[in-house]
Amino acid sequence: MAKMAATAASHLLPKFCFPSPHYLQPNPTIKFPTASLRESSRVQASNPKREQQDSGMNNNTSEEDLKFLVKLGGGSVVGAAVIKYGSIIAPEITRPNIVQALVMVSAPVVVAVWILLNQSRRDRDVV
Repeated sequence: MAKMAATAASHLLPKFCFPSPHYLQPNPTIKFPTASLRESSRVQASNPKREQQDSGMNNNTSEEDLKFLVKLGGGSVVGAAVIKYGSIIAPEITRPNIVQALVMVSAPVVVAVWILLNQSRRDRDVV
């Protein structure tokens, strides 16, 4: 009797716990657009002078990007070293201080709000 109940429940389990997703079932109301074979699109030839100018700008940009990435990587390595070994060099910075922590967290927010208020006042005075 228990085996029959378990067998009956096992057939219902996949439908009850994991119903078939509706998004996998075909939807007859969706209509796909049909493209006409007679329609053509316009293709323009490239301008070699323009491409040379663009490639020259890309070379400068890639050099600037490379310099930035080197600076970013170096700063990240230095920052990681300060975080990891800072307590050895200056143990005072690792001692908990609630006032210092609150100032460090709230100061950027206060400065940002102050800057935004000043900008909105200037914008209001100009208009």
